[in-house]
Amino acid sequence: MFTSRQPLIAFRRRAAPLVFAAVQFAGLAACGGSGGYGSGGGSTSVTGVGPSKVFAADSPHMAIGSVANPNPAAGTLMVDRIIQGPIYTQLTNNIGSLALDTTLDYLYVGNGTSILVFNGASMANGDTSPSRTITSSAGFSNTGSMFLDRTHDVLYVGDDLNGVRVFNGISALATGSHTNDRFITGNFGTTFAIRGVAVDTTARDILYVSNEVTSPTTTHRISVFDSASTVPGSTAPNRTITPTDSTHTLNFTVGGIALDATRDLLYVGGGTVTFGVMVFTGASTADGPTEPAKVFQIPGVITKVWVDPAADRLYALNATFIYIIENASTALGTATAKAVLVPPGGSFTAIAVAP
Repeated sequence: MFTSRQPLIAFRRRAAPLVFAAVQFAGLAACGGSGGYGSGGGSTSVTGVGPSKVFAADSPHMAIGSVANPNPAAGTLMVDRIIQGPIYTQLTNNIGSLALDTTLDYLYVGNGTSILVFNGASMANGDTSPSRTITSSAGFSNTGSMFLDRTHDVLYVGDDLNGVRVFNGISALATGSHTNDRFITGNFGTTFAIRGVAVDTTARDILYVSNEVTSPTTTHRISVFDSASTVPGSTAPNRTITPTDSTHTLNFTVGGIALDATRDLLYVGGGTVTFGVMVFTGASTADGPTEPAKVFQIPGVITKVWVDPAADRLYALNATFIYIIENASTALGTATAKAVLVPPGGSFTAIAVAP
């Protein structure tokens, strides 16, 4: 569970040359939620606290903690609410993705081989039951990444070893097993793993899929599909962004991705190696071997990222910390970030933020 009074931890990095942006960190300790959670008493309301806006999954504790302030000050961070409990939540120790419908106040939870939906997400606390449980008739290998197109009510699910499953009318999809409306296999390769999905829901209508191909050869890339809302299953990507260095001798690994469509920026977690967060400009037209415009050199392996374009704020997640970077689109040289520490014995595995 989320526990209290963890020690303050601070990191320091020197500014790196050229386009690489070093990040200076002030520690934020994660503390126990002010709301309770029971051993079967159902959900518990929290008073005196505004609606939660930042949600973080802690898989080992089978919990989702949330806070009302999306930009906490340096110091001790109180977790305002916790969805956790041994009877009702149905949460597993394999929570790989989160997505928020801020209009309807729904939280979608990639729970391994199913998707749990919690209505009234911003107030959800305690051992509360999901409103719906959605499974795939084909079977999910693992719901490791998700993107919710709120405008069109479509959920894109990165099914790790299979491809991208697309469900239309997701807000009204009933509990039970469903056939995906589209299944994008994307010509990824013989053996591959999906690391993240993001959709440009503006007129560009572009689907980005970060993936690692291990057969026939190992490649780390972001596959880019035009006409995201209609792209059929087996269509090859229109473009492929292959993260590389200036000499094109290295192929950087990729993790979760987040898109700032307003600025046409794609943020890419370093994935399976220690590489921070890569930032690609002109994402909608990028193609082929591409050097990141800049890199936030964040300690640890960054597996998931989330961006709030309106606030120009980036959230980057590794197993131990969630880093919050202000002015993400323009930060160069030394940026300032706040680090939220995971509780002892826990591990951050997913994040979602209400803009």
